[in-house]
Amino acid sequence: MFGRVSGWLQQRRFDVDAAIIGFVIALGLFPLRFFASQIYIQTIPIVLGLGCGLYLLAVRNDHEEMDMFPAFSRPVAQLLPSIVFVTTAAMVAVALYSGERSLLFHALSGVAGTFIFLQILFTDDDDFLPSLLLTQILVLAFVIRFMAVYTTPSYIGIDIWTHMTQLAQGVLNEHSLAAMDGNKHIAAPLYHLLVASSSMLYDVSLRNALYLSVGVAMPMVILFVYGATKLLIPVRWAVFAAMLYSIGDYVIEWGIHVIPTSHGLLFFLAILYALLRIMRLEYNARDFGLLVFLSVAIILTHQVSTFIMLVVLFSGLAAQFALRLNLFRSSTARRPGVYRKIEPVNLAGLLAFDIGLITFMWSFTPYNGDSFLETVLSYLGETLRSSAGILELASNNAAGIPLPSPTFTEKVATYIDTMGFLVLFGLTIVGCLYVLRRKRISHSVFTLLFATVVMTGFTLGLPLFGIRNFIPQRWFAFLYAPMAILAAMGVAYLVHNLNRNVVVAALLVVALIYPSVMVMSSHGTLDSPVFPQEQERLTYTNQEVAAVNTISTMTGSPDSSNILPRQVLRTDHPYQTVFSRTGAYPADAFNISVNDGPTDHPITVYRTYQTTGAPQYRLVNETENASVPVRRTVPRKQVCRPDQSVLYTNGDVTMCANQSI
Repeated sequence: MFGRVSGWLQQRRFDVDAAIIGFVIALGLFPLRFFASQIYIQTIPIVLGLGCGLYLLAVRNDHEEMDMFPAFSRPVAQLLPSIVFVTTAAMVAVALYSGERSLLFHALSGVAGTFIFLQILFTDDDDFLPSLLLTQILVLAFVIRFMAVYTTPSYIGIDIWTHMTQLAQGVLNEHSLAAMDGNKHIAAPLYHLLVASSSMLYDVSLRNALYLSVGVAMPMVILFVYGATKLLIPVRWAVFAAMLYSIGDYVIEWGIHVIPTSHGLLFFLAILYALLRIMRLEYNARDFGLLVFLSVAIILTHQVSTFIMLVVLFSGLAAQFALRLNLFRSSTARRPGVYRKIEPVNLAGLLAFDIGLITFMWSFTPYNGDSFLETVLSYLGETLRSSAGILELASNNAAGIPLPSPTFTEKVATYIDTMGFLVLFGLTIVGCLYVLRRKRISHSVFTLLFATVVMTGFTLGLPLFGIRNFIPQRWFAFLYAPMAILAAMGVAYLVHNLNRNVVVAALLVVALIYPSVMVMSSHGTLDSPVFPQEQERLTYTNQEVAAVNTISTMTGSPDSSNILPRQVLRTDHPYQTVFSRTGAYPADAFNISVNDGPTDHPITVYRTYQTTGAPQYRLVNETENASVPVRRTVPRKQVCRPDQSVLYTNGDVTMCANQSI
């Protein structure tokens, strides 16, 4: 009986079956949009259906030849690189003139990205120059990221204030890791050591050392994606994958908000390349030793990145077991550079080593008064007992407080934030189906497939059930790497097999939409949001930073244990994080009443951004004893009340306090 079932399965077209099943699942999930308002619940079924539908259309015309695919003439192909370089030069001029990455800057970024995509997709083989295209991609990546850094007087982001002003500064001052005692990063200090040592080596400030070390390396990580993809498919599509990845919103975010996540991402991409290399080519102990070295480096850099690495290695082990089943036997041609039949790489030893080292390291890593491992497991258990539930993100009400329906501008901002991911997700679906074809099955592509599925479950699946302990927002930049590689494989298949008119229309949509929405997403514009009243700005002016330093000096930077709860400084989020993370003064977001009454906190700080930007507070309903974070502007008199005294002001920031505290 088992033999007959196994024989029947061996004859099945897994790619076609998966496409049909995916299309049916998309139809089944479509009605959820009428019960949930979460953006991914509403859009992913549509994207899943489109991706499976495109693949089924391509399967009907299953051949491996490109038939009269349109291409630019040679003069146009030679002109487009110059247009890209002129556009990036204009981006620099616009940023320097306006003092920020303005809307025009973002628009020019999208235009430059579109021209690069058009070159990749529609340049004839005789005029296709991978090195020139990679140069354009790198130049655009550097300009986007370093113009954000250059035009911002402060650090970009939230966590970076802790890492730089306390941890790295402490290491620099004491020339020792003793400055990080009691902090969870004591067991993962490579980022802080690198920044502090760069500051001493270059004789520059910590901020400059950060961007001259990790910051410079971040745009270069696209070369790992290019190299990994080139091991699997022709060079044109390797360049395409590199472009998809370089312009990703979360990839841009970790290139301007440079924290241990950024450093971990760098090591992760190096691991992904090394892993695919040993799976595709003949390798020796040196190659495998490099993989071990990189895995140790990421363990000593960042805990979340380490867990993501484990997911990929587990995916490789699962792919190894899957390929040992008779279901996936195929007569694949010998790979380039391989002179013998290569069996799936055994990753069990590497996984055992990494798990052992991680368990050891995390068992003595301090975190909230306990070890990191015990604390994380405790938090996860508590979440599973108390918070998990189906469609936890779907509700528009929180803690019994009804929230107003989003405005049109808020909806547009939300769709811009997610549209780039959805385009990449749709292309990835095609790539996942393509690698299920028997003649494409290999350890490397199965590893990418399994890793993408599992990582998507962590980023999109678990949060729907209220499980956010794995910090899903940190995963997207890591997830984009296997997605970009699979997407490039899928697009390469569509170009050769789908109807020419359909595929050209689809590729034009990708070239026109993907770069623009990615560079305008709030995740890639932390320093200068496209929608300033809907998306928070995570940078601060000179006056705002000066206010933090002055208030720290005025108050003596008391510890929270040495003041009363009513003496905590209240201001908006994220500004309050600068006070608390720099140790200037204990701070928190202040409350506003559901009836729009003034705050009654004794010590408050007002900044102009609170009436012009997108600050966040806690909306409180005293009757229901409930509160929920909201984003809205408030007038100055609601923060600094007339009955309060002004303790400090610099024109942009004002500190107020009750006359008796």
